[in-house]
Amino acid sequence: MRRIAFALFVACCVWACGGKKQPGIAELAKADGPVDRQAGGSDAWNAAAIGTQFYLGDAARTADGGAELKLAGTQLVAMNPHTVLRFDAGKNGAADVHVELGQIDVVNNATVGFDIGNVQIQPGAKIRLTASQVVLLIGKAELQGSELAPNTPVGLEIGKVVIVDAGAPDAAPPPPADAGEAASGGVSFSISGKGAEIQAPGEKTWKPIDGTGTIPVGAKLRIKRTGVKATLTSGSTSLELAGASAMTVRENLLMGLELGAAVATVPAAGSGAIGVPGGEVDITAPQGQAGEAKIDVDARGEAKIAMAHGTAKLVGHEDGATLELAGGESATMLKAGEINPGVVIPRYFDFRVEVDTAPRSFWIHDPKGVTAVQFAFGSKCSTGGTIEMDHDGRFRTPRVSEGKEAANMLVPAGSWAYRLKCANGNVGASGTVLVVRDAGRRPLPPKPAKNPIDADGRVWSISYQSLIPNLEVTFPGGGAGAYKLHVATGGTEQTFEAAKNVVEVPGSKLKEATYTFWFDKDGVKQDKVSTLKINFDQTAAQVYIESPIDGQAFGTDVEVGGAELPGWTASIDSVDLPIVDASTRRFHAKVGAPSGGAQALAIRLSHPQRGVHYYLRRGAK
Repeated sequence: MRRIAFALFVACCVWACGGKKQPGIAELAKADGPVDRQAGGSDAWNAAAIGTQFYLGDAARTADGGAELKLAGTQLVAMNPHTVLRFDAGKNGAADVHVELGQIDVVNNATVGFDIGNVQIQPGAKIRLTASQVVLLIGKAELQGSELAPNTPVGLEIGKVVIVDAGAPDAAPPPPADAGEAASGGVSFSISGKGAEIQAPGEKTWKPIDGTGTIPVGAKLRIKRTGVKATLTSGSTSLELAGASAMTVRENLLMGLELGAAVATVPAAGSGAIGVPGGEVDITAPQGQAGEAKIDVDARGEAKIAMAHGTAKLVGHEDGATLELAGGESATMLKAGEINPGVVIPRYFDFRVEVDTAPRSFWIHDPKGVTAVQFAFGSKCSTGGTIEMDHDGRFRTPRVSEGKEAANMLVPAGSWAYRLKCANGNVGASGTVLVVRDAGRRPLPPKPAKNPIDADGRVWSISYQSLIPNLEVTFPGGGAGAYKLHVATGGTEQTFEAAKNVVEVPGSKLKEATYTFWFDKDGVKQDKVSTLKINFDQTAAQVYIESPIDGQAFGTDVEVGGAELPGWTASIDSVDLPIVDASTRRFHAKVGAPSGGAQALAIRLSHPQRGVHYYLRRGAK
């Protein structure tokens, strides 16, 4: 496939001005990483510093970072990472600039349009070029008289982007634009409610504005009252303002949020940018779902950016700082351009949860107290989805993470409600996870002894740790006779008889509940009824994990051993860990190291009343 080239017409070329070497046809203005220059006629690549000139026959190459070239005139070329541009000699003193590898973004800052084949690029527009395609990003462009759809790639045969320098003798002056054409070059708006004002470029006064229309480059918009809603659109990028806020239309129709909260969106599979005081937020949407970022700028010019859907690249203006954000991640960009990461979605996971088979509620016992959990969607969301987590089950301020087949989330200690929302808006699964900082190394409680209480009319409370203890219930006063103890709860009653005033009640006959109890002596009911409350001690150890030790290197086989209280069963990956000593309830087995990308071994302990608990062990790093 032939390459796309654009021809740059300059007023004076290096060989046509009395032999004196003139400035190059392009200058390196900005670099986010290493940039190399290959001089014409040479095979060697040499490092290029800011200010390096490029001449006919030269080539420019980027590595892991992007770069910005300023061409003769006012055009800018933004080279993406891993891109190669070559400046060849064209016809009539022009330079053909070929995209040999990667892609570039070209911004038309001139007052005239330029062509790429049959595509006419209007002033202020921004396009993206590869070796075979062109994409309209901002502004307007036409293909054989028909407008290009934003963010829709168009395949091209060979075509030239003819960028005409304003000082070139061949440059025809642009036709005068009427009011309608000038307005079409602005940012469109739709404002409902009273309380919005606009400041025209170069003016100092503010005037009320509402309804629909366009805002030109350099104009400012502010909202002074709550209840006013403004939606602004530049190309395919939308910015929704509400409440006290302010924005400016920057060069290239970039919408710059200066103060307040806003929601920025781009269409599915599209991209766009929003300016903030310290730099720029470049948003990219996934296939099938719009990209969305929530941006809040305070009075100090600090912008908090939270990605709801899609990805974003934050670019600081002054120090060139950059940060990639995935859906669910957040960061703060200071006015000086410094970027401070906030919520970060882990690219790894300790523990994997299959949401279609996971218990409704489960615990994670993590020695670190924070767990990277991967929620696998299974059959729930065939086109991708988003995991939302919140301390509040109403999900008013959720943390989010999205993915095609799974989504990772860093879950701190505490109780969290979670749900899986599919791309179509349906909830595919939901549940509760509780993370505790616990290595499972506390000794198990000893076998319970007998617990003495009196039938004296008082309220008694017993907390048990493993098994409900046996009770010794004493009838006050004593004496010879026939004794019968009544124990009742929930409409049922048990009786226990003895020939003395002390009756033993087996713990196996009791449960976690509130009881009333009293004695009959020689068939006569005593006048005092007592109360007994039996509660489970949530702080008591239920499981002891002896091996493996957290942080110890995993071998091919991992020794897993420990002990569990009665009622518990241990397993790993649905394989039960056998009890090797019934008297001590010790379990032991050899299992494989964590697989499938998991960083931790998850030992599953389950109990009919206590639920499902996972104890994690990580290997050495």
